[in-house]
Amino acid sequence: MESTFELTTVYVSNIFGIVLIGVLLAGNIWRFREKGAENAFLQLILFFAFCGCIFDPIAYTADGKPGAMARVIVYGSNALLYLADMFGTFFWLLFLAEHLNARFSIVHRYILGAALITGTTMIILNNFVPFIFDVSYNNVYERKFGYLFYIAIDYGFLVDSLILYFICKRKGGMFKSFPVWVYFIPLIVGTAIQSLFYGISAISASIAVSIAGVFATLQSERVFRDKLTGVFNYTYLDYLGREYAKKKDLQVTGILVNINSFKTINQNYGHATGNKVLIKMAKILNRSIGELGVIIRYSSDEYIAFVNTQNEMAISMCITRIRSGLSEANNFNSSYKLSVCICSQSYDTSKPMNEFIDSISKSMMEEKSNFYAQSQINKRLQQ
Repeated sequence: MESTFELTTVYVSNIFGIVLIGVLLAGNIWRFREKGAENAFLQLILFFAFCGCIFDPIAYTADGKPGAMARVIVYGSNALLYLADMFGTFFWLLFLAEHLNARFSIVHRYILGAALITGTTMIILNNFVPFIFDVSYNNVYERKFGYLFYIAIDYGFLVDSLILYFICKRKGGMFKSFPVWVYFIPLIVGTAIQSLFYGISAISASIAVSIAGVFATLQSERVFRDKLTGVFNYTYLDYLGREYAKKKDLQVTGILVNINSFKTINQNYGHATGNKVLIKMAKILNRSIGELGVIIRYSSDEYIAFVNTQNEMAISMCITRIRSGLSEANNFNSSYKLSVCICSQSYDTSKPMNEFIDSISKSMMEEKSNFYAQSQINKRLQQ
């Protein structure tokens, strides 16, 4: 009777997880229709969480049952459960990096790849030489010494995501704010419950709750996102202005970027091409600014980046990366060549945001006048 009760709790918790994942999928179909690495990682996180909620009750149901088939099911379902948990945490790390616009170094990428391959290889080898887990003669799951190595990989991804978050937070300041606790608290609670109370399955369901918290956060962010490019919108600019007023010691620089002759591109190639240009420009800016700040689509053909520094060399490097990214994009496009005007200005937090915008916009008008004047000179020289 006691065993039946424990099995019932396993079914209930995992059915809860499956239902929650189904609700998240149904409520976010619009999100998954939009292409992008962030949405792809979210879908993979959901997929592996769903797999965990399926394999977990299967493993518990077959555990201790007689017969060769039950033995195969216990081995197979537990192996897949290990993999689902590992890949789920791995894609959480990739999602967080993408959302915070962080970039992994080449060495970091190799380490992550090696860890993922090692974890997968360990599970495969465990079928031949049980060292992570084994199934006893009476088909009962048993942990082995290698379990700790696997946990090190699994939780290593989680720790790495926290380190990544705090690095981005340090570099980007208030620009890099994401409530990672909405993912970690349910996961920690679920792990603690399953560890303290034998027979209760809570980890898979807690992962589903963690993902629900992430989706709720993303939904609240949506009001600040530009639908076309995915970067922040003008509404977020007002929000930043209010936040800056509370923090007088910030060292922030604004970089205004205006796409030259954007109206001509729309007229000659159509609005669909114009939209592609805007998306491409947003990607270039995201790669160029990275974890140092945020990108805001300020107007139809204008972006403003707020960078968490007033160091002239750092700002110069950002601008250089923008121009380099633009040059690289032009190498793959023969129809038209993109160019931009760029100006930067330190932000005085003692003054309101609209004064800063007026000031940097005047600088941009001068940049645009110089650009078009030089364009006219170049045309005359070519005649």
